[in-house]
Amino acid sequence: MTPLPLQGLRVFDLSQGVAGPYCTMLLAAQGADVVKVEPFEGDWIRSGRNQHRGHTPASITVNLGKRSIALDLKHPDGPRTARRIAAGCDIVIESFRPGVAARLGLDDAALRAGRPDLIYASVSGFGQDGPLSRRGVVDQIMQAFCGWMTLNADATGQPQRTRNVVLADQVTGLYAYQAVSGALIGKLRHGTGARLDISLMGAMAAFLAPRLVAAGTGGGEAGQVYFAAPTGEYPTRAGTLMLAARKPAEYQRFCEAIGRPDLYTDERYATQEARNRNAAELDREIAASLSTHGADEWETLLNERGVMASVVRSVGQFMDSEQMRVAGLVETVDVGGVGECPLVRLPGAPAWSARAQAPAVPAIGQHGGDILREAGLAERDIRQLAAARCVRLPSTEEMPSHVS
Repeated sequence: MTPLPLQGLRVFDLSQGVAGPYCTMLLAAQGADVVKVEPFEGDWIRSGRNQHRGHTPASITVNLGKRSIALDLKHPDGPRTARRIAAGCDIVIESFRPGVAARLGLDDAALRAGRPDLIYASVSGFGQDGPLSRRGVVDQIMQAFCGWMTLNADATGQPQRTRNVVLADQVTGLYAYQAVSGALIGKLRHGTGARLDISLMGAMAAFLAPRLVAAGTGGGEAGQVYFAAPTGEYPTRAGTLMLAARKPAEYQRFCEAIGRPDLYTDERYATQEARNRNAAELDREIAASLSTHGADEWETLLNERGVMASVVRSVGQFMDSEQMRVAGLVETVDVGGVGECPLVRLPGAPAWSARAQAPAVPAIGQHGGDILREAGLAERDIRQLAAARCVRLPSTEEMPSHVS
């Protein structure tokens, strides 16, 4: 079996929530050994709705393939123990508020001393510097701050948050993953490490780059960058249809397919400029024509005619679609610590079921003893840390309250 590309690399994960842990999960999916530090009560992402064997859907997703140690970083021996573990790692990722890592002696200056090849990434809300750097930020706050909610406004102009996806967090995790991956290539080619400053603000700025370019070149903040009528969602006799007939040839085929060739010859809609100018009126004409059939019928017919269209589906319908089945993007796997669970295959990564090691989600502190031994701690030292409540070991390794 072909080794995974990051096999042999070790990551010290000092992050919580979604953004940092999503990045480290992606590293684990490519073979890295990710050591996750959690407080005794666990990463807060473990709490929430839809609990399944002590995990939430989010915690299953972002903790997949990691090992966990329950370590109290506020204990006098906590930071020292963390530094022992970090000494054996190739990558460190933390999500403390700026200044906290330095106070704990876990910042890049402390951990990269004598180790110029270490890759150290900080994931924060606003970055490490600036007047807002020490503010607390969660996903919805960044959606409000960066302009996303305004861009996502409803028909009345009321700003809207993307509610059921932690957009800013996951986008940040993806950008952090690409930054770390690039740093790994730099280390391979040049032998140097990196200090990476990844923020939710920076990630959303990159994600919204076309909008920032438009705002900075006189294009304004409102309106669609990629707009070319007709495009958008339309009600049908049964369900809603999403349509994109932007090119002249596509628009002509669309008009013929819905039995309205007049919409192509009418001077109000004959050119792209005219269609954009009269988009609202054109939308009303199209909606009236699409009301004769259901969205699924239109989807089939229009795609057969070379016009891009899709039924607006639920997540469940998407997951159960024939195309998803053929692509093998969701597979039910026996996940350690969870049981049978649907897992999504990551783009470019091998299927979970085809891996040499079955995927697992760790319990809080499940691997604490092993991680400490790998860091060079003797059994007596481990017992002392457990007795002092600096670390919490798995129940099979729990130590007495005294050490002889």
